[in-house]
Amino acid sequence: MSYAIPVDVEMQTIVQTAAEPVRAGETIGAQISRAARVLGISPGRCKRFWYREVKAILAEDADTLRNWHRGWQLRQIATLDQKLLNLKAELGKCSHA
Repeated sequence: MSYAIPVDVEMQTIVQTAAEPVRAGETIGAQISRAARVLGISPGRCKRFWYREVKAILAEDADTLRNWHRGWQLRQIATLDQKLLNLKAELGKCSHA
């Protein structure tokens, strides 16, 4: 069974992901500014997404954030695939020793 998450929660999750990695002592404002730069949206709009204060989510905004998130997910998969290959290669070397 699948559950749909509300669009405002989805957008909030994406902008918070775009702010990563969070640095020690970094303010929320700095994270929001970084997420806005990464996503190519205004800091004010990003802040409203962050706090789920957006009254209406434009399809264009949702598409922009979802497209960025899809690319981010693909980059994460590629990174993890490479790490897995490296671990398998290391394990192969150990088993032949």
